[in-house]
Amino acid sequence: MLSRLRLAQHLLDQSFKVLSDNIATLRLQEALFIPPGGYRSILGLLKHTAGWSHVYHSYAFEPQPSHWRETDWPRGLRDTINPTQDYLDEVIAWLRLSHEEWMASLRATPADAIEELRPVHWRAKAPLFEIVVLIANHHTYHAGEINYLLSMARGEAWEEGEEVEENHISTLGHRVRPPWLTSD
Repeated sequence: MLSRLRLAQHLLDQSFKVLSDNIATLRLQEALFIPPGGYRSILGLLKHTAGWSHVYHSYAFEPQPSHWRETDWPRGLRDTINPTQDYLDEVIAWLRLSHEEWMASLRATPADAIEELRPVHWRAKAPLFEIVVLIANHHTYHAGEINYLLSMARGEAWEEGEEVEENHISTLGHRVRPPWLTSD
C-alpha cells in the first residue's frame, strides 16, 4: 500500500502527465487560438498553470516564498505573452521546471511530514498533502480546458462512435477516428 507521501507524488506526477500529454504536439498557432467569445489561449493557460505551481511550491518549501508578482516569469512577462514559438517553448519548459521542483521537494520530504501545515499564498496554512492535491487538481482542470480548446482549434469534436447532442447542438459529422481504433 502506498504511503500518503508516495500517493501525493504519484497523484502529482499523473496529473502532470495528463497536462503534458495534451500539449505534446502543440503548435504555436494552436497555442494562440482563442475561441469566438473567449479570452484565454492555451499559451495563457499554460503560463497561468505554471505560475501558480511555482507560487504554491515556493510557499510550501522556501523560507522566503515568492508570490505572483515576485515569481520569475519567462522573459519577465507576467501580464502579457510573446506570441512566438521560442516563448511558447520557454513557458512549457517553465511549467516542466515547476513539476521537477515539486517532485524533487517531495522526494526530499520525510514520510511523516506530508501532513505538516505549510503556508499558502492567502496567509493561511494547509497540510502539504492537501496542497499537492490542489496543484494536481489544478493541472487536471487546465488539461481539460486545453484539450477542449485544442479540439476546437483542430476542428475535432468527439471520437468515432461518440455522437451526442449537447446544448441542442448535434456533434454528428464532427467526430474523428482515433489512431488506436481499428476497423476490427
